[in-house]
Amino acid sequence: MKELNDKMDFEEAYTALREVVAQLEDPKNKIEDNIALYEKACRLVLFCRRKLDEAKMQITDINERIAQLKDSGDKIFEEEA
Repeated sequence: MKELNDKMDFEEAYTALREVVAQLEDPKNKIEDNIALYEKACRLVLFCRRKLDEAKMQITDINERIAQLKDSGDKIFEEEA
């Protein structure tokens, strides 16, 4: 499993999170191991949430720019007859 770092993308972090969750479900784990896994899972969740928030901001920005183009009367946004 890859270690969490800023160069990871969302998909890598999400895959790592799923692996950690699978490890947490192992009943043979010692409590100390589960605590470490839980901490890693929390860090991965925060990382994934940050990446999703960044993507949401990008989409919002794109939608706002498209709305501005549409409001400017650009003919590419007129309905076809």
